[in-house]
Amino acid sequence: MLENNSENIPEQISEPAIEPISEPSGPLPEEPLPVDIDAQLEQTAPAEQQSKEPERKQGARSVFIAIAAWIVPGLGHLFQRRIGRAIAGFAAVGTMAVIGLWMRGNVFPAQGDDAFSVLGFIADAGSGMFYFLAHTIEKSGPDVSRAAGDYGTRLIATAGVLNMLFVLDALEISRGHKN
Repeated sequence: MLENNSENIPEQISEPAIEPISEPSGPLPEEPLPVDIDAQLEQTAPAEQQSKEPERKQGARSVFIAIAAWIVPGLGHLFQRRIGRAIAGFAAVGTMAVIGLWMRGNVFPAQGDDAFSVLGFIADAGSGMFYFLAHTIEKSGPDVSRAAGDYGTRLIATAGVLNMLFVLDALEISRGHKN
């Protein structure tokens, strides 16, 4: 059986484990002064109007850069003094579009019969000036009966999608979201 040893039981603690918080000895902080919100709004309103004006100019500049980058691949980067990206964009998009047209790929018209024709038009129109100059570069028209013509169609669409990526890149740089 268990023995009842009172010697093994520790004595009760008479002191509290946590010390009480003492009152501050220094002076109390002063009450905050009442704030006149209307006066502050009047003072900040002209600054807000001034800050919106450069934002509008920046927005208009970004739209201009995006349109320029779409029409002539690489032009948006060139306006922002990104010479390397401008050359790379124009060379990549131009090479793919011209080779695709020389391979007699199909350039989709604006009026499509089905969803794939509309998507093809959007992809092709993304190449900008190469879409508008397609009939002057290759006057024979499309020939998708051969494999080369089908590959040409894919190259033209790829050039348009790549140019759209370059447009988005130029737009993000102009907005300051990217270096």
